[in-house]
Amino acid sequence: MREETLTLAGLPVLAHIPEAPKALLLALHGLQGSKEHILSLLPGYAERGFLLLAFDAPRHGGRGSPPSAKSPRYVEEVYQVALGYKEEAWAVAEEARRRYGLPLFLAGGSLGAFVLHLLLSEGFRPRAALAFIGSGFPMKLPQGQEVQDPKVEALYQTPPALKGEAYGNVPLLHLHGTKDLIVPLARMEKTLEALRPHYGEGRLARYVEEGTGHTITPLMARVGLGFLEAWQEEGAP
Repeated sequence: MREETLTLAGLPVLAHIPEAPKALLLALHGLQGSKEHILSLLPGYAERGFLLLAFDAPRHGGRGSPPSAKSPRYVEEVYQVALGYKEEAWAVAEEARRRYGLPLFLAGGSLGAFVLHLLLSEGFRPRAALAFIGSGFPMKLPQGQEVQDPKVEALYQTPPALKGEAYGNVPLLHLHGTKDLIVPLARMEKTLEALRPHYGEGRLARYVEEGTGHTITPLMARVGLGFLEAWQEEGAP
């Protein structure tokens, strides 16, 4: 496996490239995360033939400072980042598919998982997807927070998880911990409940790890890898 920095859709993209790539996996990091960190949480994927791709979200890495929880518009700023990340992820993924001609899978952690839901709800079609420690509903709006951006307000009025008919039955695995205080387990379960009527048998799944908080564990990563490999063998939905 070799590490390279590519330019895709005009953005610097970190790539972990196996000797004989079989598929692409675009990984989306969470708030205050980075492309380097999200790829470090997916050990063994490149060794199994996945060409891993990750890039820094808006206001992350060398692109500025993440939203501050002290800001009265913190929530609005978080979801402005998510909306921008979604647009860039779509462009990066499409250029990667054209360049490599390989099936593309998608993974997201925390806010990256919400971005994953945004993509699926707007018709993006990966072979399968992993949502780590996240949900298809936005965070509860804390008292005193202001939302003025109509695009962010729309996420609260119609969250991605309520657009299940648009997900195209893309195989989706949610991975979560029982002690997650950032994205409560109940919000993940609510996501699955909303999506289930729109999914065929075996295509919507969950893995819950007892005692785990808001973190992607090695066991979660291994379970996710197994899910992707199963759908890689099954073929495109």
